[in-house]
Amino acid sequence: MNCSHKKGEQTFLSASGATAGSPSSVRGGATHCTAGQASSGTHFGAFLCLTVVLLIANCATAAEPVRLTTDGRVKRDPVFVAGGKQLVYVALESPVLMRLMKHDMNSGKSVAIHPDATKSEFEPAFSPDGKYYAFVQSRGNLSLALVIRDTVNDSMAEIKPSGGFSGMRSPAISPDGKRVLYCYPAERRQVIFSVDTKAEDKRVLSDSPDIDNWPDYSPDGKRIVFGSTRDGNYEIYMMSADGSNVRRLTTSPRQDIRPAFSPDGKRIAFASVRDGNQEIYLMNADGSGVTRVTNHPERDDYPAWHPDGKRLVVVSERRGRHDLYLIDVPR
Repeated sequence: MNCSHKKGEQTFLSASGATAGSPSSVRGGATHCTAGQASSGTHFGAFLCLTVVLLIANCATAAEPVRLTTDGRVKRDPVFVAGGKQLVYVALESPVLMRLMKHDMNSGKSVAIHPDATKSEFEPAFSPDGKYYAFVQSRGNLSLALVIRDTVNDSMAEIKPSGGFSGMRSPAISPDGKRVLYCYPAERRQVIFSVDTKAEDKRVLSDSPDIDNWPDYSPDGKRIVFGSTRDGNYEIYMMSADGSNVRRLTTSPRQDIRPAFSPDGKRIAFASVRDGNQEIYLMNADGSGVTRVTNHPERDDYPAWHPDGKRLVVVSERRGRHDLYLIDVPR
């Protein structure tokens, strides 16, 4: 059954590729059941009509997004922690301060992770066991440091920015919690590096003449997906964890960015403007089966997987306001 509905504020795609929205539109809209009219007065016709209505309502409900925040502030970099019980993200608190926030999925409340921080902090990454987390911290105008925190031993390591406009970006922690990826601009290009959790044992993983960004480990730690401009515009690539076997996954005339592995490693979510607007897409880990997930004239960005592998959290702009939404993904 192809179920479609457009909600006034937001529109998302169902697994079939049609738009899906609030089940209230089915109750109040023009839902017509004609299959039972030929046998008017029979119980079968009424039963069939009710079945069709329920199927349509269920289809719409399955794709209905859940709004997690309502303050409308600019947000970015969501990531689930604590087995999906909490969601860490970045919120623009003032024009000069981005703050790490933690959202409790049960209570719906968000609190600052570092409430006394006076410098912008963003792009958080966590080890699966929660022992380590890394983030980018502003140290001045376009001067960014990489901070790695050990929550068990209450210690911190960092990579300080070089002189001038420079800094680390896009940290990611390996599934075994032993390595931290980050990107660093050098000589008109941007390279992906790897260090241990003490910010030592630096290794070069990608070395193209262009910009490499947004690395993400596969759940088994054997592969890294990332974005790169090495072929002209931002496309998505895959490489082995040691930097070998680089291969291109997407081919689009417009940019594909921010790839993220699903918890089972079989699919990749990413943001793209390939259809003219910033939307969320899915594809298989080999680059096949590209599917569009969102459909709205405003921006959808920063996809992050829920640990159940069935949902994504995204930052969606709706009527100029930015909030976190939890959406179902096509299966």
